Amino acid sequence: MLEIINASLKLGGKELFKGLTFSLKEGDVVCIRGNSGCGKTTLLKAILGFLPLDEGVISCNGEPINADSAEVFRGMMTYIPQELALPSENVADMVKLPFTLKANKERKYSKLDLMKEWGKLNLSEDLYDKKVSQLSGGQRQRIMISVSGMLGKLIILADEPTSALDAETSTLVADYFQCLAAKGAIVVAVSHDNNFANRCNMIVNI
Repeated sequence: MLEIINASLKLGGKELFKGLTFSLKEGDVVCIRGNSGCGKTTLLKAILGFLPLDEGVISCNGEPINADSAEVFRGMMTYIPQELALPSENVADMVKLPFTLKANKERKYSKLDLMKEWGKLNLSEDLYDKKVSQLSGGQRQRIMISVSGMLGKLIILADEPTSALDAETSTLVADYFQCLAAKGAIVVAVSHDNNFANRCNMIVNI
């Protein structure tokens, strides 16, 4: 279970959110919504343990996520930023990179398994041999979402995962997250996309 209890946070003297409370269990997909600058991406970073709260607590399975425990909990999470900045020239290298990280050392990379995930997200297999610079923003988003699915983490954090997608492909991504949730994941996604939000189990406005 992931719990945010009475969470408040300021950055640069500006209050982003105050008294934020919600809880998620395995199988939940939540959409975080709000105006620009209200702290949606900041909340994801706080869940990852990169930003301490001014008040309140974020906990996973009853244990607080703080400076001492954050590294352990990050091993249970995968984060998909809105803008990908991976040091890879080729797609084949880009998808393998997360599997080289210490937190993912128990996960084995398989191109065959990756292609199965790509099929669910309407990604063509010939993208594998392309350069990252040849991909559209939407293709990059879906490729890294597919990798997050392969990693099999308890908590998936996604920042605007459908920002570069049309309504049909946005639906594919929403359904893909629901499939991951059905296998026991918790998905927390920041999104302005009404189509995506309407396919989530919960909407939290901050």
